Amino acid sequence: MSLASGASGASGASGASVASVAGCAAGSEAGLGLAGQGGDGGGTTQSGGGHEGGAGGSLFETAGAGAGTGEHEGDGCADSARPIYLLGQQQSLYRFDPATPSVTEIGTIECPLDGVAATPFSMAVDRKGTAWVLFSNRRIYHVDVTTASCTPTDFERSQQLVHLFGMGFASNEAGSQEESLYVADFNGRGMAKLDTETLVMSPLVPYGEVEPGAAELTGTGDGRLFGFFKNEPSRVVQLDPATGHFVSQVMPPEVKIGSGWAFAFWGGEFYLFTNPEGTGSQVDRYSLSAGTKTTVLTGIQDNIVGAGVSTCAPTVPPQ
Repeated sequence: MSLASGASGASGASGASVASVAGCAAGSEAGLGLAGQGGDGGGTTQSGGGHEGGAGGSLFETAGAGAGTGEHEGDGCADSARPIYLLGQQQSLYRFDPATPSVTEIGTIECPLDGVAATPFSMAVDRKGTAWVLFSNRRIYHVDVTTASCTPTDFERSQQLVHLFGMGFASNEAGSQEESLYVADFNGRGMAKLDTETLVMSPLVPYGEVEPGAAELTGTGDGRLFGFFKNEPSRVVQLDPATGHFVSQVMPPEVKIGSGWAFAFWGGEFYLFTNPEGTGSQVDRYSLSAGTKTTVLTGIQDNIVGAGVSTCAPTVPPQ
């Protein structure tokens, strides 16, 4: 059974601006049901739709000089940390290749849920190739992205009264091998930092004088942090990692989230994972340079609720 089918995408111009990887089940903290069955284990699906031009002039701030792709020897990155990883609501782990584009199933994560009915809610990936997965039972698990093996962490639930959240890693500064894990409160109260050693969450910082909302986060190796907010209309926002305030925002054209959404930045472009009809997820590429959205993959027979990309991923289009 194939996971997805190719799609030629319609695109349009971005509509608004002001003076930021990961995914959630839309609708409620408990999440929604799966739209379809997962594909056969190990299957790979490909479609057309090549890359557009590189990221250039945009509303978003860029990192300082010296920021690179994160693809060189001695960068402290595991090879497994470079792709985008996806997580379906029925616990299937996938690898997404933006260049093809294609989705490959890695396996099913079997996390110890202590007899509680719970489903994946959000995901982030660190530089060692470990996925941090939040379940609807409000617990965080570590998942090996090469084997899909899962182990629980000692994360204490509902810290700072944050029950469920989107999350993503961002480098502490351009070119740094040090990174931080940021979380966005699902109820829209703001964002915080989660210490990856102590698993203690810092106090929330509000987004500022803007309409709050649920967001998924993705960060980059050059120190930027972005949020995909599911307000109507949905919007992509660059966030100040220190203050949580909006740096800038754009409204990608014609984005309908549906029953699940996730978000990743790779190679200078955003990848939006949505389930607009509730029958299977699709992938849209949002180009910063052109301000256009292109559907590059449709018919993923799963409800993608998590996308994780580490700070090892390239920040400019690979040559």
